[in-house]
Amino acid sequence: MLKNYSALVRPARNPNKVSNVSMKIFLQQLLNVDEQNQLIEVNAWLKYTWNDYRLRWRPIVHDNISSLRFPTDEQQIWLPDILLYNRCSNFSANEDFDSSCRSNLVVYSTGEINWIPPGIFKISCKMDITMFPFDEQTCSLKFGSWTYHGFALDLLIDTSNKEPPIDTSTYIANGEWDLIGTSAKREVSFYKCCPEPYPTLNFHLYLKRKSFYHIFNIIVPSMLISGMTLLGFCLPPHDMSEKIGFQTTILLSVCFFLTILSEMTPTTSESIPLLGVFFSSVTLIVAMSTTFTVCVLNLRYRQYANHKFPPMIRFIFLQFIPWIMLMKRPGYRFSCAKALDEQKLEESTSLMQTTLEQLPGEKLELTRKVGEVRHRLLLIFERCLHVDQVVTKLR
Repeated sequence: MLKNYSALVRPARNPNKVSNVSMKIFLQQLLNVDEQNQLIEVNAWLKYTWNDYRLRWRPIVHDNISSLRFPTDEQQIWLPDILLYNRCSNFSANEDFDSSCRSNLVVYSTGEINWIPPGIFKISCKMDITMFPFDEQTCSLKFGSWTYHGFALDLLIDTSNKEPPIDTSTYIANGEWDLIGTSAKREVSFYKCCPEPYPTLNFHLYLKRKSFYHIFNIIVPSMLISGMTLLGFCLPPHDMSEKIGFQTTILLSVCFFLTILSEMTPTTSESIPLLGVFFSSVTLIVAMSTTFTVCVLNLRYRQYANHKFPPMIRFIFLQFIPWIMLMKRPGYRFSCAKALDEQKLEESTSLMQTTLEQLPGEKLELTRKVGEVRHRLLLIFERCLHVDQVVTKLR
């Protein structure tokens, strides 16, 4: 049968004929979902089906043998070079690119070939974690030929026996994610380098996170701690030091949960979990509350001898701003944005009036006293002059 058979030649009677390869997936298990690196790892069986007209025979002539097995390692017959495009695991020249086991091929007498290689596939999956931990993700396995274009090898979705393209009859459920649905879609891509079409098959997995673990270990404790923030405002005002310690403890607890959340989510700016926004908001509120408490303590225990109110601040907050807001302090009135004490102003006015009223009498009294002093000085001067004349005569 394999005489004059070349495994390098595509199974087509002429070069213009297209070789059709049907594909199907038997999903076994979802092994791992790495949100941090946006990767998933699945265990699946891949089923390839195509027809090779060179491998046909009549079972009656050959002892009713209807099928044969051929190892893929020896490369005795032609194999389609269909690979997983979005594979992410490291590979070398000695490692298979598609991470599948080289199982035997089953060749039937009609020329139909079935190849079902099992494998563990690690693929990239772009995840949207906005609704974490109530998020749903869609991950795809993209298969396509590595060297053949669509005019030589065409990929089709295997819909034989009216079965779904992704068989989940033997699927083992994952402890963190629920498989809520599957689908398959054929796409055709064109590239600038080549005018030929390149068909690909996308097998989609729709996943939903089981949120009970995160609700019990993250959401409920964080909600309780956030609710305790309100209790800080119920503490008695005379013991503000205990309030600062209470709020600082809450702040550290919220930061702890925020750190845990950042380690569980990918480091991307495209989507930020709402739970992280909530933690950040609570952190900001607690930090502001602690800051205001410190300011209140500073003002409460401030002494006038050590902390004098600056004149400019005093003018702004006690005179200018109340004047703009049409506010009036008891016992004060505003004049050109200046607060004047009415009592002191009345006392000054009455004192000035009293002074002005007493001023004429004091002036007369002062004039009288000056006249008396002048009269006495004149008397003393006259007596001194008289004594001087007597002394002069005696000489």
